[in-house]
Amino acid sequence: MISFEQETHDGFLLVRPAFNRLDSLVAPEFRSHIVELAQEQEKLVVLDMINVSFVDSSGLGAVVGCHKSTQNSGGIALCNVSDDVKEVFTLTHMDRIFDIHDDFETCAQKQAA
Repeated sequence: MISFEQETHDGFLLVRPAFNRLDSLVAPEFRSHIVELAQEQEKLVVLDMINVSFVDSSGLGAVVGCHKSTQNSGGIALCNVSDDVKEVFTLTHMDRIFDIHDDFETCAQKQAA
């Protein structure tokens, strides 16, 4: 079982995965958890990826699946994405689809605007 830290903010929900690999072992549970939260809260979900240092194709697919499944309930934004993980998003052109912020503060300011 994987775990997450969660914080409710005005207008969005911050979710911080408490694991370092988003791969085929955790991707299904990750997606299920994020989609469920987004549908319950009906807010933007900000994924704080500070602890995640590796994402494989299954993990990327889970994030894309979350994005598609949460469009009507607020969507997904990412922050604190490591260079290695950001490279996966860039190489697959997913950086054009996702709202990716360098840090939580920048993301929070954009959501408040």
